[in-house]
Formats: sequence, C-alpha cells, structure tokens
Amino acid sequence: MTTQPPHAPDAGPGHECEHRQGICRLPDPWMCDVFYVDGSLRDITVTDTDDTDWNQVLRHLRATADQLTWYDGPEAHDIGPDDTEDPFATIEDGYTATLAVRYGRTRLSAHLPVDGIEFSLWPDSIEDADHVADVLRFLTELGTACARPAVLTAETVTGHHQLPPLITYDPATGTTTHL
Repeated sequence: MTTQPPHAPDAGPGHECEHRQGICRLPDPWMCDVFYVDGSLRDITVTDTDDTDWNQVLRHLRATADQLTWYDGPEAHDIGPDDTEDPFATIEDGYTATLAVRYGRTRLSAHLPVDGIEFSLWPDSIEDADHVADVLRFLTELGTACARPAVLTAETVTGHHQLPPLITYDPATGTTTHL
C-alpha cells in the first residue's frame, strides 16, 4: 500500500496514477489506495466465525448475490435462490472446493474448507466506481449474514488479524469506514 495517494485528490476518473498501467477509472484517492495493484489479493473476512457459520452465509448469499457458483473439482454448479442442497457436504477429506460469488460485475471467491468466513478478490479486477460499489454491497451482505463486522484487508498471511482494515462494514451501526 502507498504512503500517500498515488494521484492528486481531485484527479477524478480517467486519470493516470502509479497503481495501474494506463488510465485509472477509480474516482477517489482512497479507492486507489485500497485497490492498489501490488501483486497480492484482498481478503474479506468476518471475525469470530468458524465452519458452522457457512450455512447461514450461504443461505443469505443465495437470496442476495447476482450469481453463486460451486466448483468441486472440474465440476461447476450454479446455486439458485431456491436450492436447499448443502454443497459443503460434497467436499471430500483432503480436497478443496471454491464458492464463487458475483455481485454486479465483481467476482469474489472462497476456497474451502477454511476456518472462518473468508473471501478473496484481485485488486486489479476493481476497475471503476461500479466495481467498488459491488465490493461494498458484498461487504454489507456478508456482515449482515453473520451479524458481525466484515473487513477487507490485504492478503491474509500469518498474523492477518493485525493487518489494518482497508474497508469495514459494521452491521451493528450500519456504517462503512475506509482508509
């Protein structure tokens, strides 16, 4: 992350800045700082959750996401709002699966099994204010589903709970904060 905005505060969309090649379409400096293309993912987590929270999250996302897709090996299955099947039950010991979620034009993914609730996205896929709005919508829905704050941080690494939040949605107050 940069220590100062990569462009002038009044640059607006269509400016050139350090964080991407070509023209940047992110309208605000804080968005450029949060989605700075630095080779690492951004992770969205909900603290104090475990694998028992996934069914509640999945139920909520079925009702709010524009698309849910379950990848279990080479197979891909769209999950509809009326589906009642538990895709988590299909993960065999020693294997992984992916839950892909699309809000608007933005895709986020959870690689399962994982302890707690965690989704990832590439910062370079956040190209404009509409993509940022998609991320904010997802944060809101995820925090609402868990009744706990949802936090966007830099890529999860050992000690990630100490990483500064880039964006936080707190369902208790209904507020979103950013850098």
